[in-house]
Amino acid sequence: MFSIDYNKESNLITLAGNLDSSKSDEAKSIFQLVQESVTVDMANLDFICSSGIGTLVMAYSQLKAIGKSISLVNLKPPIRKVFEVSLLHKVFDIK
Repeated sequence: MFSIDYNKESNLITLAGNLDSSKSDEAKSIFQLVQESVTVDMANLDFICSSGIGTLVMAYSQLKAIGKSISLVNLKPPIRKVFEVSLLHKVFDIK
């Protein structure tokens, strides 16, 4: 199961469940709506695959191109490890 919620007023995207290849298009469609700096709360994200990582990289690139940013918060240890192994912890603002 996967869910994504975008609160435009607080510029907060909440991810929950498993962000895998079957759900990456759904996530991309939400991230494409973002035009301001955004925080992504991953407290309830249990799994992320390379497609999910690709979605976040796309969002990062899209926002950086317009002078905005993306911050990732509340990563569970296994999710944080994915970002460290791929060296993306050096790219993303992870809190």
